[in-house]
Amino acid sequence: MPRCLIPDCQNNGQNNITVRLRREDTSAIWAPNSEGYLCDIHADQGYNIEVILTPNANRTITTNVSAGGAVATRTTNINHHP
Repeated sequence: MPRCLIPDCQNNGQNNITVRLRREDTSAIWAPNSEGYLCDIHADQGYNIEVILTPNANRTITTNVSAGGAVATRTTNINHHP
């Protein structure tokens, strides 16, 4: 199991940080998991979340998640076809 993303936390991170783009009907266009995880203690504390969108043309979503320490990066293919 991965470690919690919070620097110096030694707990297992069982809560995955994800991103979802929804249509008006609430169905997802894409919804990748990230490589960022939080333990139960840190998941409950609340956060300010900054989202930076950089368009690309390769039909992938790359997530970069950090809590001030290492950056957890994951790239996921978009499986939905327009």
